[in-house]
Amino acid sequence: MSLRAKFVALSLVLFVVFWIAWRKTAAAGNPQRPRTLRVALYPYIPGFDAAAEYLKLRYEAENPEVTLQVVDTRADYYDHNGNNYIGAVDADIFELDSVLMRDFVADGKIKEIPDEALLPPGDLLNSADRGSRLDGKRYGDAHWVCRDFLFYAKNDAPAQPIKKLSELVSFVGNGLIIDMRGRSTLGEYYLMAALDRYPDWAQVYPSKITAIDLDVEKDLKALSAHCDTASCRSKVLHDYTGTHGAEFARRKGKALVGYSEVLHDVLTESGAFCSGSDKCLSDGDISVAELPLDENGSKPMAWVDSFTLSTGCKNDCVKDAVKFMAMMNRDDTYMALLFQRPLSFMTVQKPYPAVPTYLMPAKASLYTNQELLNSAHLYKDLKILAENVDVPTDKELNKNLRDLGKKIDADLGP
Repeated sequence: MSLRAKFVALSLVLFVVFWIAWRKTAAAGNPQRPRTLRVALYPYIPGFDAAAEYLKLRYEAENPEVTLQVVDTRADYYDHNGNNYIGAVDADIFELDSVLMRDFVADGKIKEIPDEALLPPGDLLNSADRGSRLDGKRYGDAHWVCRDFLFYAKNDAPAQPIKKLSELVSFVGNGLIIDMRGRSTLGEYYLMAALDRYPDWAQVYPSKITAIDLDVEKDLKALSAHCDTASCRSKVLHDYTGTHGAEFARRKGKALVGYSEVLHDVLTESGAFCSGSDKCLSDGDISVAELPLDENGSKPMAWVDSFTLSTGCKNDCVKDAVKFMAMMNRDDTYMALLFQRPLSFMTVQKPYPAVPTYLMPAKASLYTNQELLNSAHLYKDLKILAENVDVPTDKELNKNLRDLGKKIDADLGP
């Protein structure tokens, strides 16, 4: 064995020993870190494990007196009956989907965020700022913005902009790639169609949310008729995320419906398994448009994920929480998460170039970041489509939408 090889082998051994020792120390509790900050991160992002690990190590390096405990809610985040429901876990900071904002405020679970933890409203997307407020108070430090889009290949674009559901189904034929399984997914599509049909929130909530509107459900049935049932109604593919994006990458459909981060799945498939093939879509091959789900046109909506502060977090806990939120608002933190740059001890580095996560930051300036645009050109278009949309929230909106989604799932059949 060469000297260089011996050095590399020794370095790997020392690295593993260090990592095991670090994990044992973290598990046992470090007496040099007298405080613990518990953060329930929003779990449904590309590379959650690596991101959570990176944030823990980075925060603890900057705050040696604090242990950052990441609370994992992947199993039950939206399920109010689940043990890991975001409203049932014990945390100092909740990364909260805006669909739950009214419930958390009404239940006295969160309080206003100190100004020093917040970006100025002018630094945020308009929708992000509005989605982190309630009754004029800023309960959230906005982090991500989420909404559904229609993606298609530039060389197979619609002749005219798609403005209503009939134009959408005419364009896609039977080639729509979409996930139409799951209570939260179908409940969200129902709400989108309801807002398209009844643009005034007072018409939608509570009457169209506590009981199903059959005309709105018809919109979803019309949509499902234009997708491959084996794909869009598959529980396996619903649970095994990434497959719909991979299908689109290989041009197996006319258009793809999903959040912006579905493009991470598309580009991962293209980069990892289609290298050198001109049959797969690259970033520059893809366009994005509105997604109308009713004949009345599109009145788009979004969700905003914000860091919120538990009412039980006081004194030093508040100071530690402010430092965490300030760290999350920095460009370098965002860029690390957007490019999955953190060196993870838990995941093997991929042999192909990293692709952007395509998550949508709440911070507006990142949409003109040239480094980001060089790898993900659609950010400018995504910003336009998400900048000024509605961000609905109300009491038990999450529960009601999941109940509606369960009924729609049964009505759509196997």
